[in-house]
Amino acid sequence: MFLKIRFFAVVFLVGQVGLASFTRAQSLPATPHTPDLLGIYPGMPGPAAKAQLQKLSSTINVHTLSPASMGFSLTIPSHNRETIAVYLTQEPNDPFVWLIERGQNFDQANPMSKDALLAGLHQKYGKETLKWDKGGGGLYLYWIFDQSGKLLTTADQTLQACESGQFSLYMNNGLPQAPTQVEQACFKSYFAVKAGFNLGPNGMLYSYNVELVNLPYAHRAAMNTANAKNAVDQKAQQDLIKRANQNKPTF
Repeated sequence: MFLKIRFFAVVFLVGQVGLASFTRAQSLPATPHTPDLLGIYPGMPGPAAKAQLQKLSSTINVHTLSPASMGFSLTIPSHNRETIAVYLTQEPNDPFVWLIERGQNFDQANPMSKDALLAGLHQKYGKETLKWDKGGGGLYLYWIFDQSGKLLTTADQTLQACESGQFSLYMNNGLPQAPTQVEQACFKSYFAVKAGFNLGPNGMLYSYNVELVNLPYAHRAAMNTANAKNAVDQKAQQDLIKRANQNKPTF
């Protein structure tokens, strides 16, 4: 048992060092500074994004997510509780933003209307590219951008099925071996602002969620991470085989 534990510790240490020192030859491309969400944009360096997020509150500190490399968040408690979360690329990439989320829940005494939220979104981003009304109070709007940050007037409706939450798992656990056609479209083209409305009576909002994500950028970062982990795993396996071959018994 001691030997097994000792071997695991060696492999873990090699893996951590190897991943951190893996070549950054496949560097991430530069990204446009617009669109942004609260001054934070995909491709923004993590420390700068954290400083920008902290500017939203002088009394509440930004907290790291778990694990800490995943990103950080700020929750502002009030009658209308608000949470902003920022997600970062993983090693061997430097920590850059790939996803920003903002959500708010409303107290009946301090409501917000759908029209007021729409006015703010249109002022910031312009006319939405896609609209999906699921019925039952669920409404989703999409602003789709090309990789230069230019807003598109039309886009493939398949992109409405892109899920940044699912990609958060891929960023940490590895990309799917056989991505679906929808996932392939998302990894290729989904650079978007998505706004979800949880509608109540008379056009009032129960809550909303707005996210800004660049999946092509995130996919490239996740590929770098996967390649680094594969290289570390292969090196550990080669070292194991080498030690096993040198461990000859005496007869």
